[in-house]
Amino acid sequence: EKTIVTEGRSVSEVEIDEVLTGYRAKQPGFVEVSFPTIAGVGPNGAIIHYRAQEGTDLLRSLDKSNPILIDSGGQYTYGTTDVTRTWHFGEPTDEFVDNYTRVLKGNIGVDSMVFPQNTPGFVLDVFARKALWEAGRDYGHGTGHGVGAALNVHEGPHSISPRWANKEVMKKGMVVSNEPGYYEDGNFGIRIENLLEVAYVDPADDVGEDEEP
Repeated sequence: EKTIVTEGRSVSEVEIDEVLTGYRAKQPGFVEVSFPTIAGVGPNGAIIHYRAQEGTDLLRSLDKSNPILIDSGGQYTYGTTDVTRTWHFGEPTDEFVDNYTRVLKGNIGVDSMVFPQNTPGFVLDVFARKALWEAGRDYGHGTGHGVGAALNVHEGPHSISPRWANKEVMKKGMVVSNEPGYYEDGNFGIRIENLLEVAYVDPADDVGEDEEP
């Protein structure tokens, strides 16, 4: 932010990837990135699995005129991370602000959802899309995937998505991503992602694994 806003210098997507990985590597227990970083400026943010590379026609630099979507994570000796944020360091359009707000509402909707035992993940997907649906918008990927502990960053058996064929129920201790988004080809991409752990609402119900709550 200091480089772009205060110094007025643009930064390439590749440089952003390298700097971010450098900071992450200084964290205790870091082993490696959990997947290639997605750092997409402007229209590149609308490419779901974009990878910035030097010498390509797609490579862009970040300044105050365009947003950037960064999806990154690390493998640590104690677990795996996967997080996405979308920033705009200038003056975003009203359209961008509206879409960002709807995506944020979806993220909060899943994050704050209280549901009964034996609820499959696909039931929760609607809470991520509700605000977008109200404006006739949607996104073309699942809302959440399982995450391993220092294993695969995409790991089953559970998920949160409209694919209702996966009827695996959400269980205490499962870790799942929460990543609604919105994408306009040739313009911008928005995604907000956190990792959530399924837990009981009442800590008193948090009994042993072999016991019925």
